[in-house]
Amino acid sequence: MKKKKSLLQKINGLIRQARVPTYLHRFGPKKYTSIQHTKCWLLKEKIGCSWDDFIDDHIQYYGVEKIPEVSTLKKFVKRLPFWLKNKLASLSAGLGSATYGAIDSTGLSRTNASQHYLQRIDRNEPIKKSLKLSLYTTGKRILAFRLRPEWCGDTKDVPHLTKQSLTLPLITCMDKGYDANWVHEHFREQGVYSIIPVRKGCVRGIYRKEMRDYFDYAQYWERNCGEWNNSSYKRRFGDYVIQYPLNRILY
Repeated sequence: MKKKKSLLQKINGLIRQARVPTYLHRFGPKKYTSIQHTKCWLLKEKIGCSWDDFIDDHIQYYGVEKIPEVSTLKKFVKRLPFWLKNKLASLSAGLGSATYGAIDSTGLSRTNASQHYLQRIDRNEPIKKSLKLSLYTTGKRILAFRLRPEWCGDTKDVPHLTKQSLTLPLITCMDKGYDANWVHEHFREQGVYSIIPVRKGCVRGIYRKEMRDYFDYAQYWERNCGEWNNSSYKRRFGDYVIQYPLNRILY
């Protein structure tokens, strides 16, 4: 029987697959590498605790040596490039092929911010406008994500999500908010297909007309994986944010 990999072995393999650079930049002192910082960050997010609890209670159990200070780790996560966060999220979801996928978006409220956060962003009142989180999912896996401070059309997130995803499902299902002929063309150029119900009064677009005349509801119901992941994320972490929740999407 194969030995079951430990959590640290899985994290080390994830870091190697993502090709995390030894240092994020060439300036400043180099006491700790970015690989050491990333390992602590991923381990902390997997455990699901605060930085203080991670340093005091959990770090000795996993046997990680040479731990930076808590403030250093917090600053590192803040400076971590978004492309690297997205790549780590995609690799943690796995590289296996998928038949059905879904793209869906949801809102995250910013009205429940703490007084400490309001002081940091130099405001007297919370930001009323919510954040927009777009997820590309298959089953219970999150292939790619995008977080926007400003709301815009759903279709604008499609090229970014497909580019960041390391695996493209054979069929991607979306709701009417993504109804556009160029979205179908975008998927077909990559050798996969898309299913989007058309809006009322559809008269233009060859692929939109196909959706109008030959729509397959049996395959379209596979879109529920997107709804399920949005609901699961909010039930686990809440439907509001105090700070940007990019770190918690990894697991």
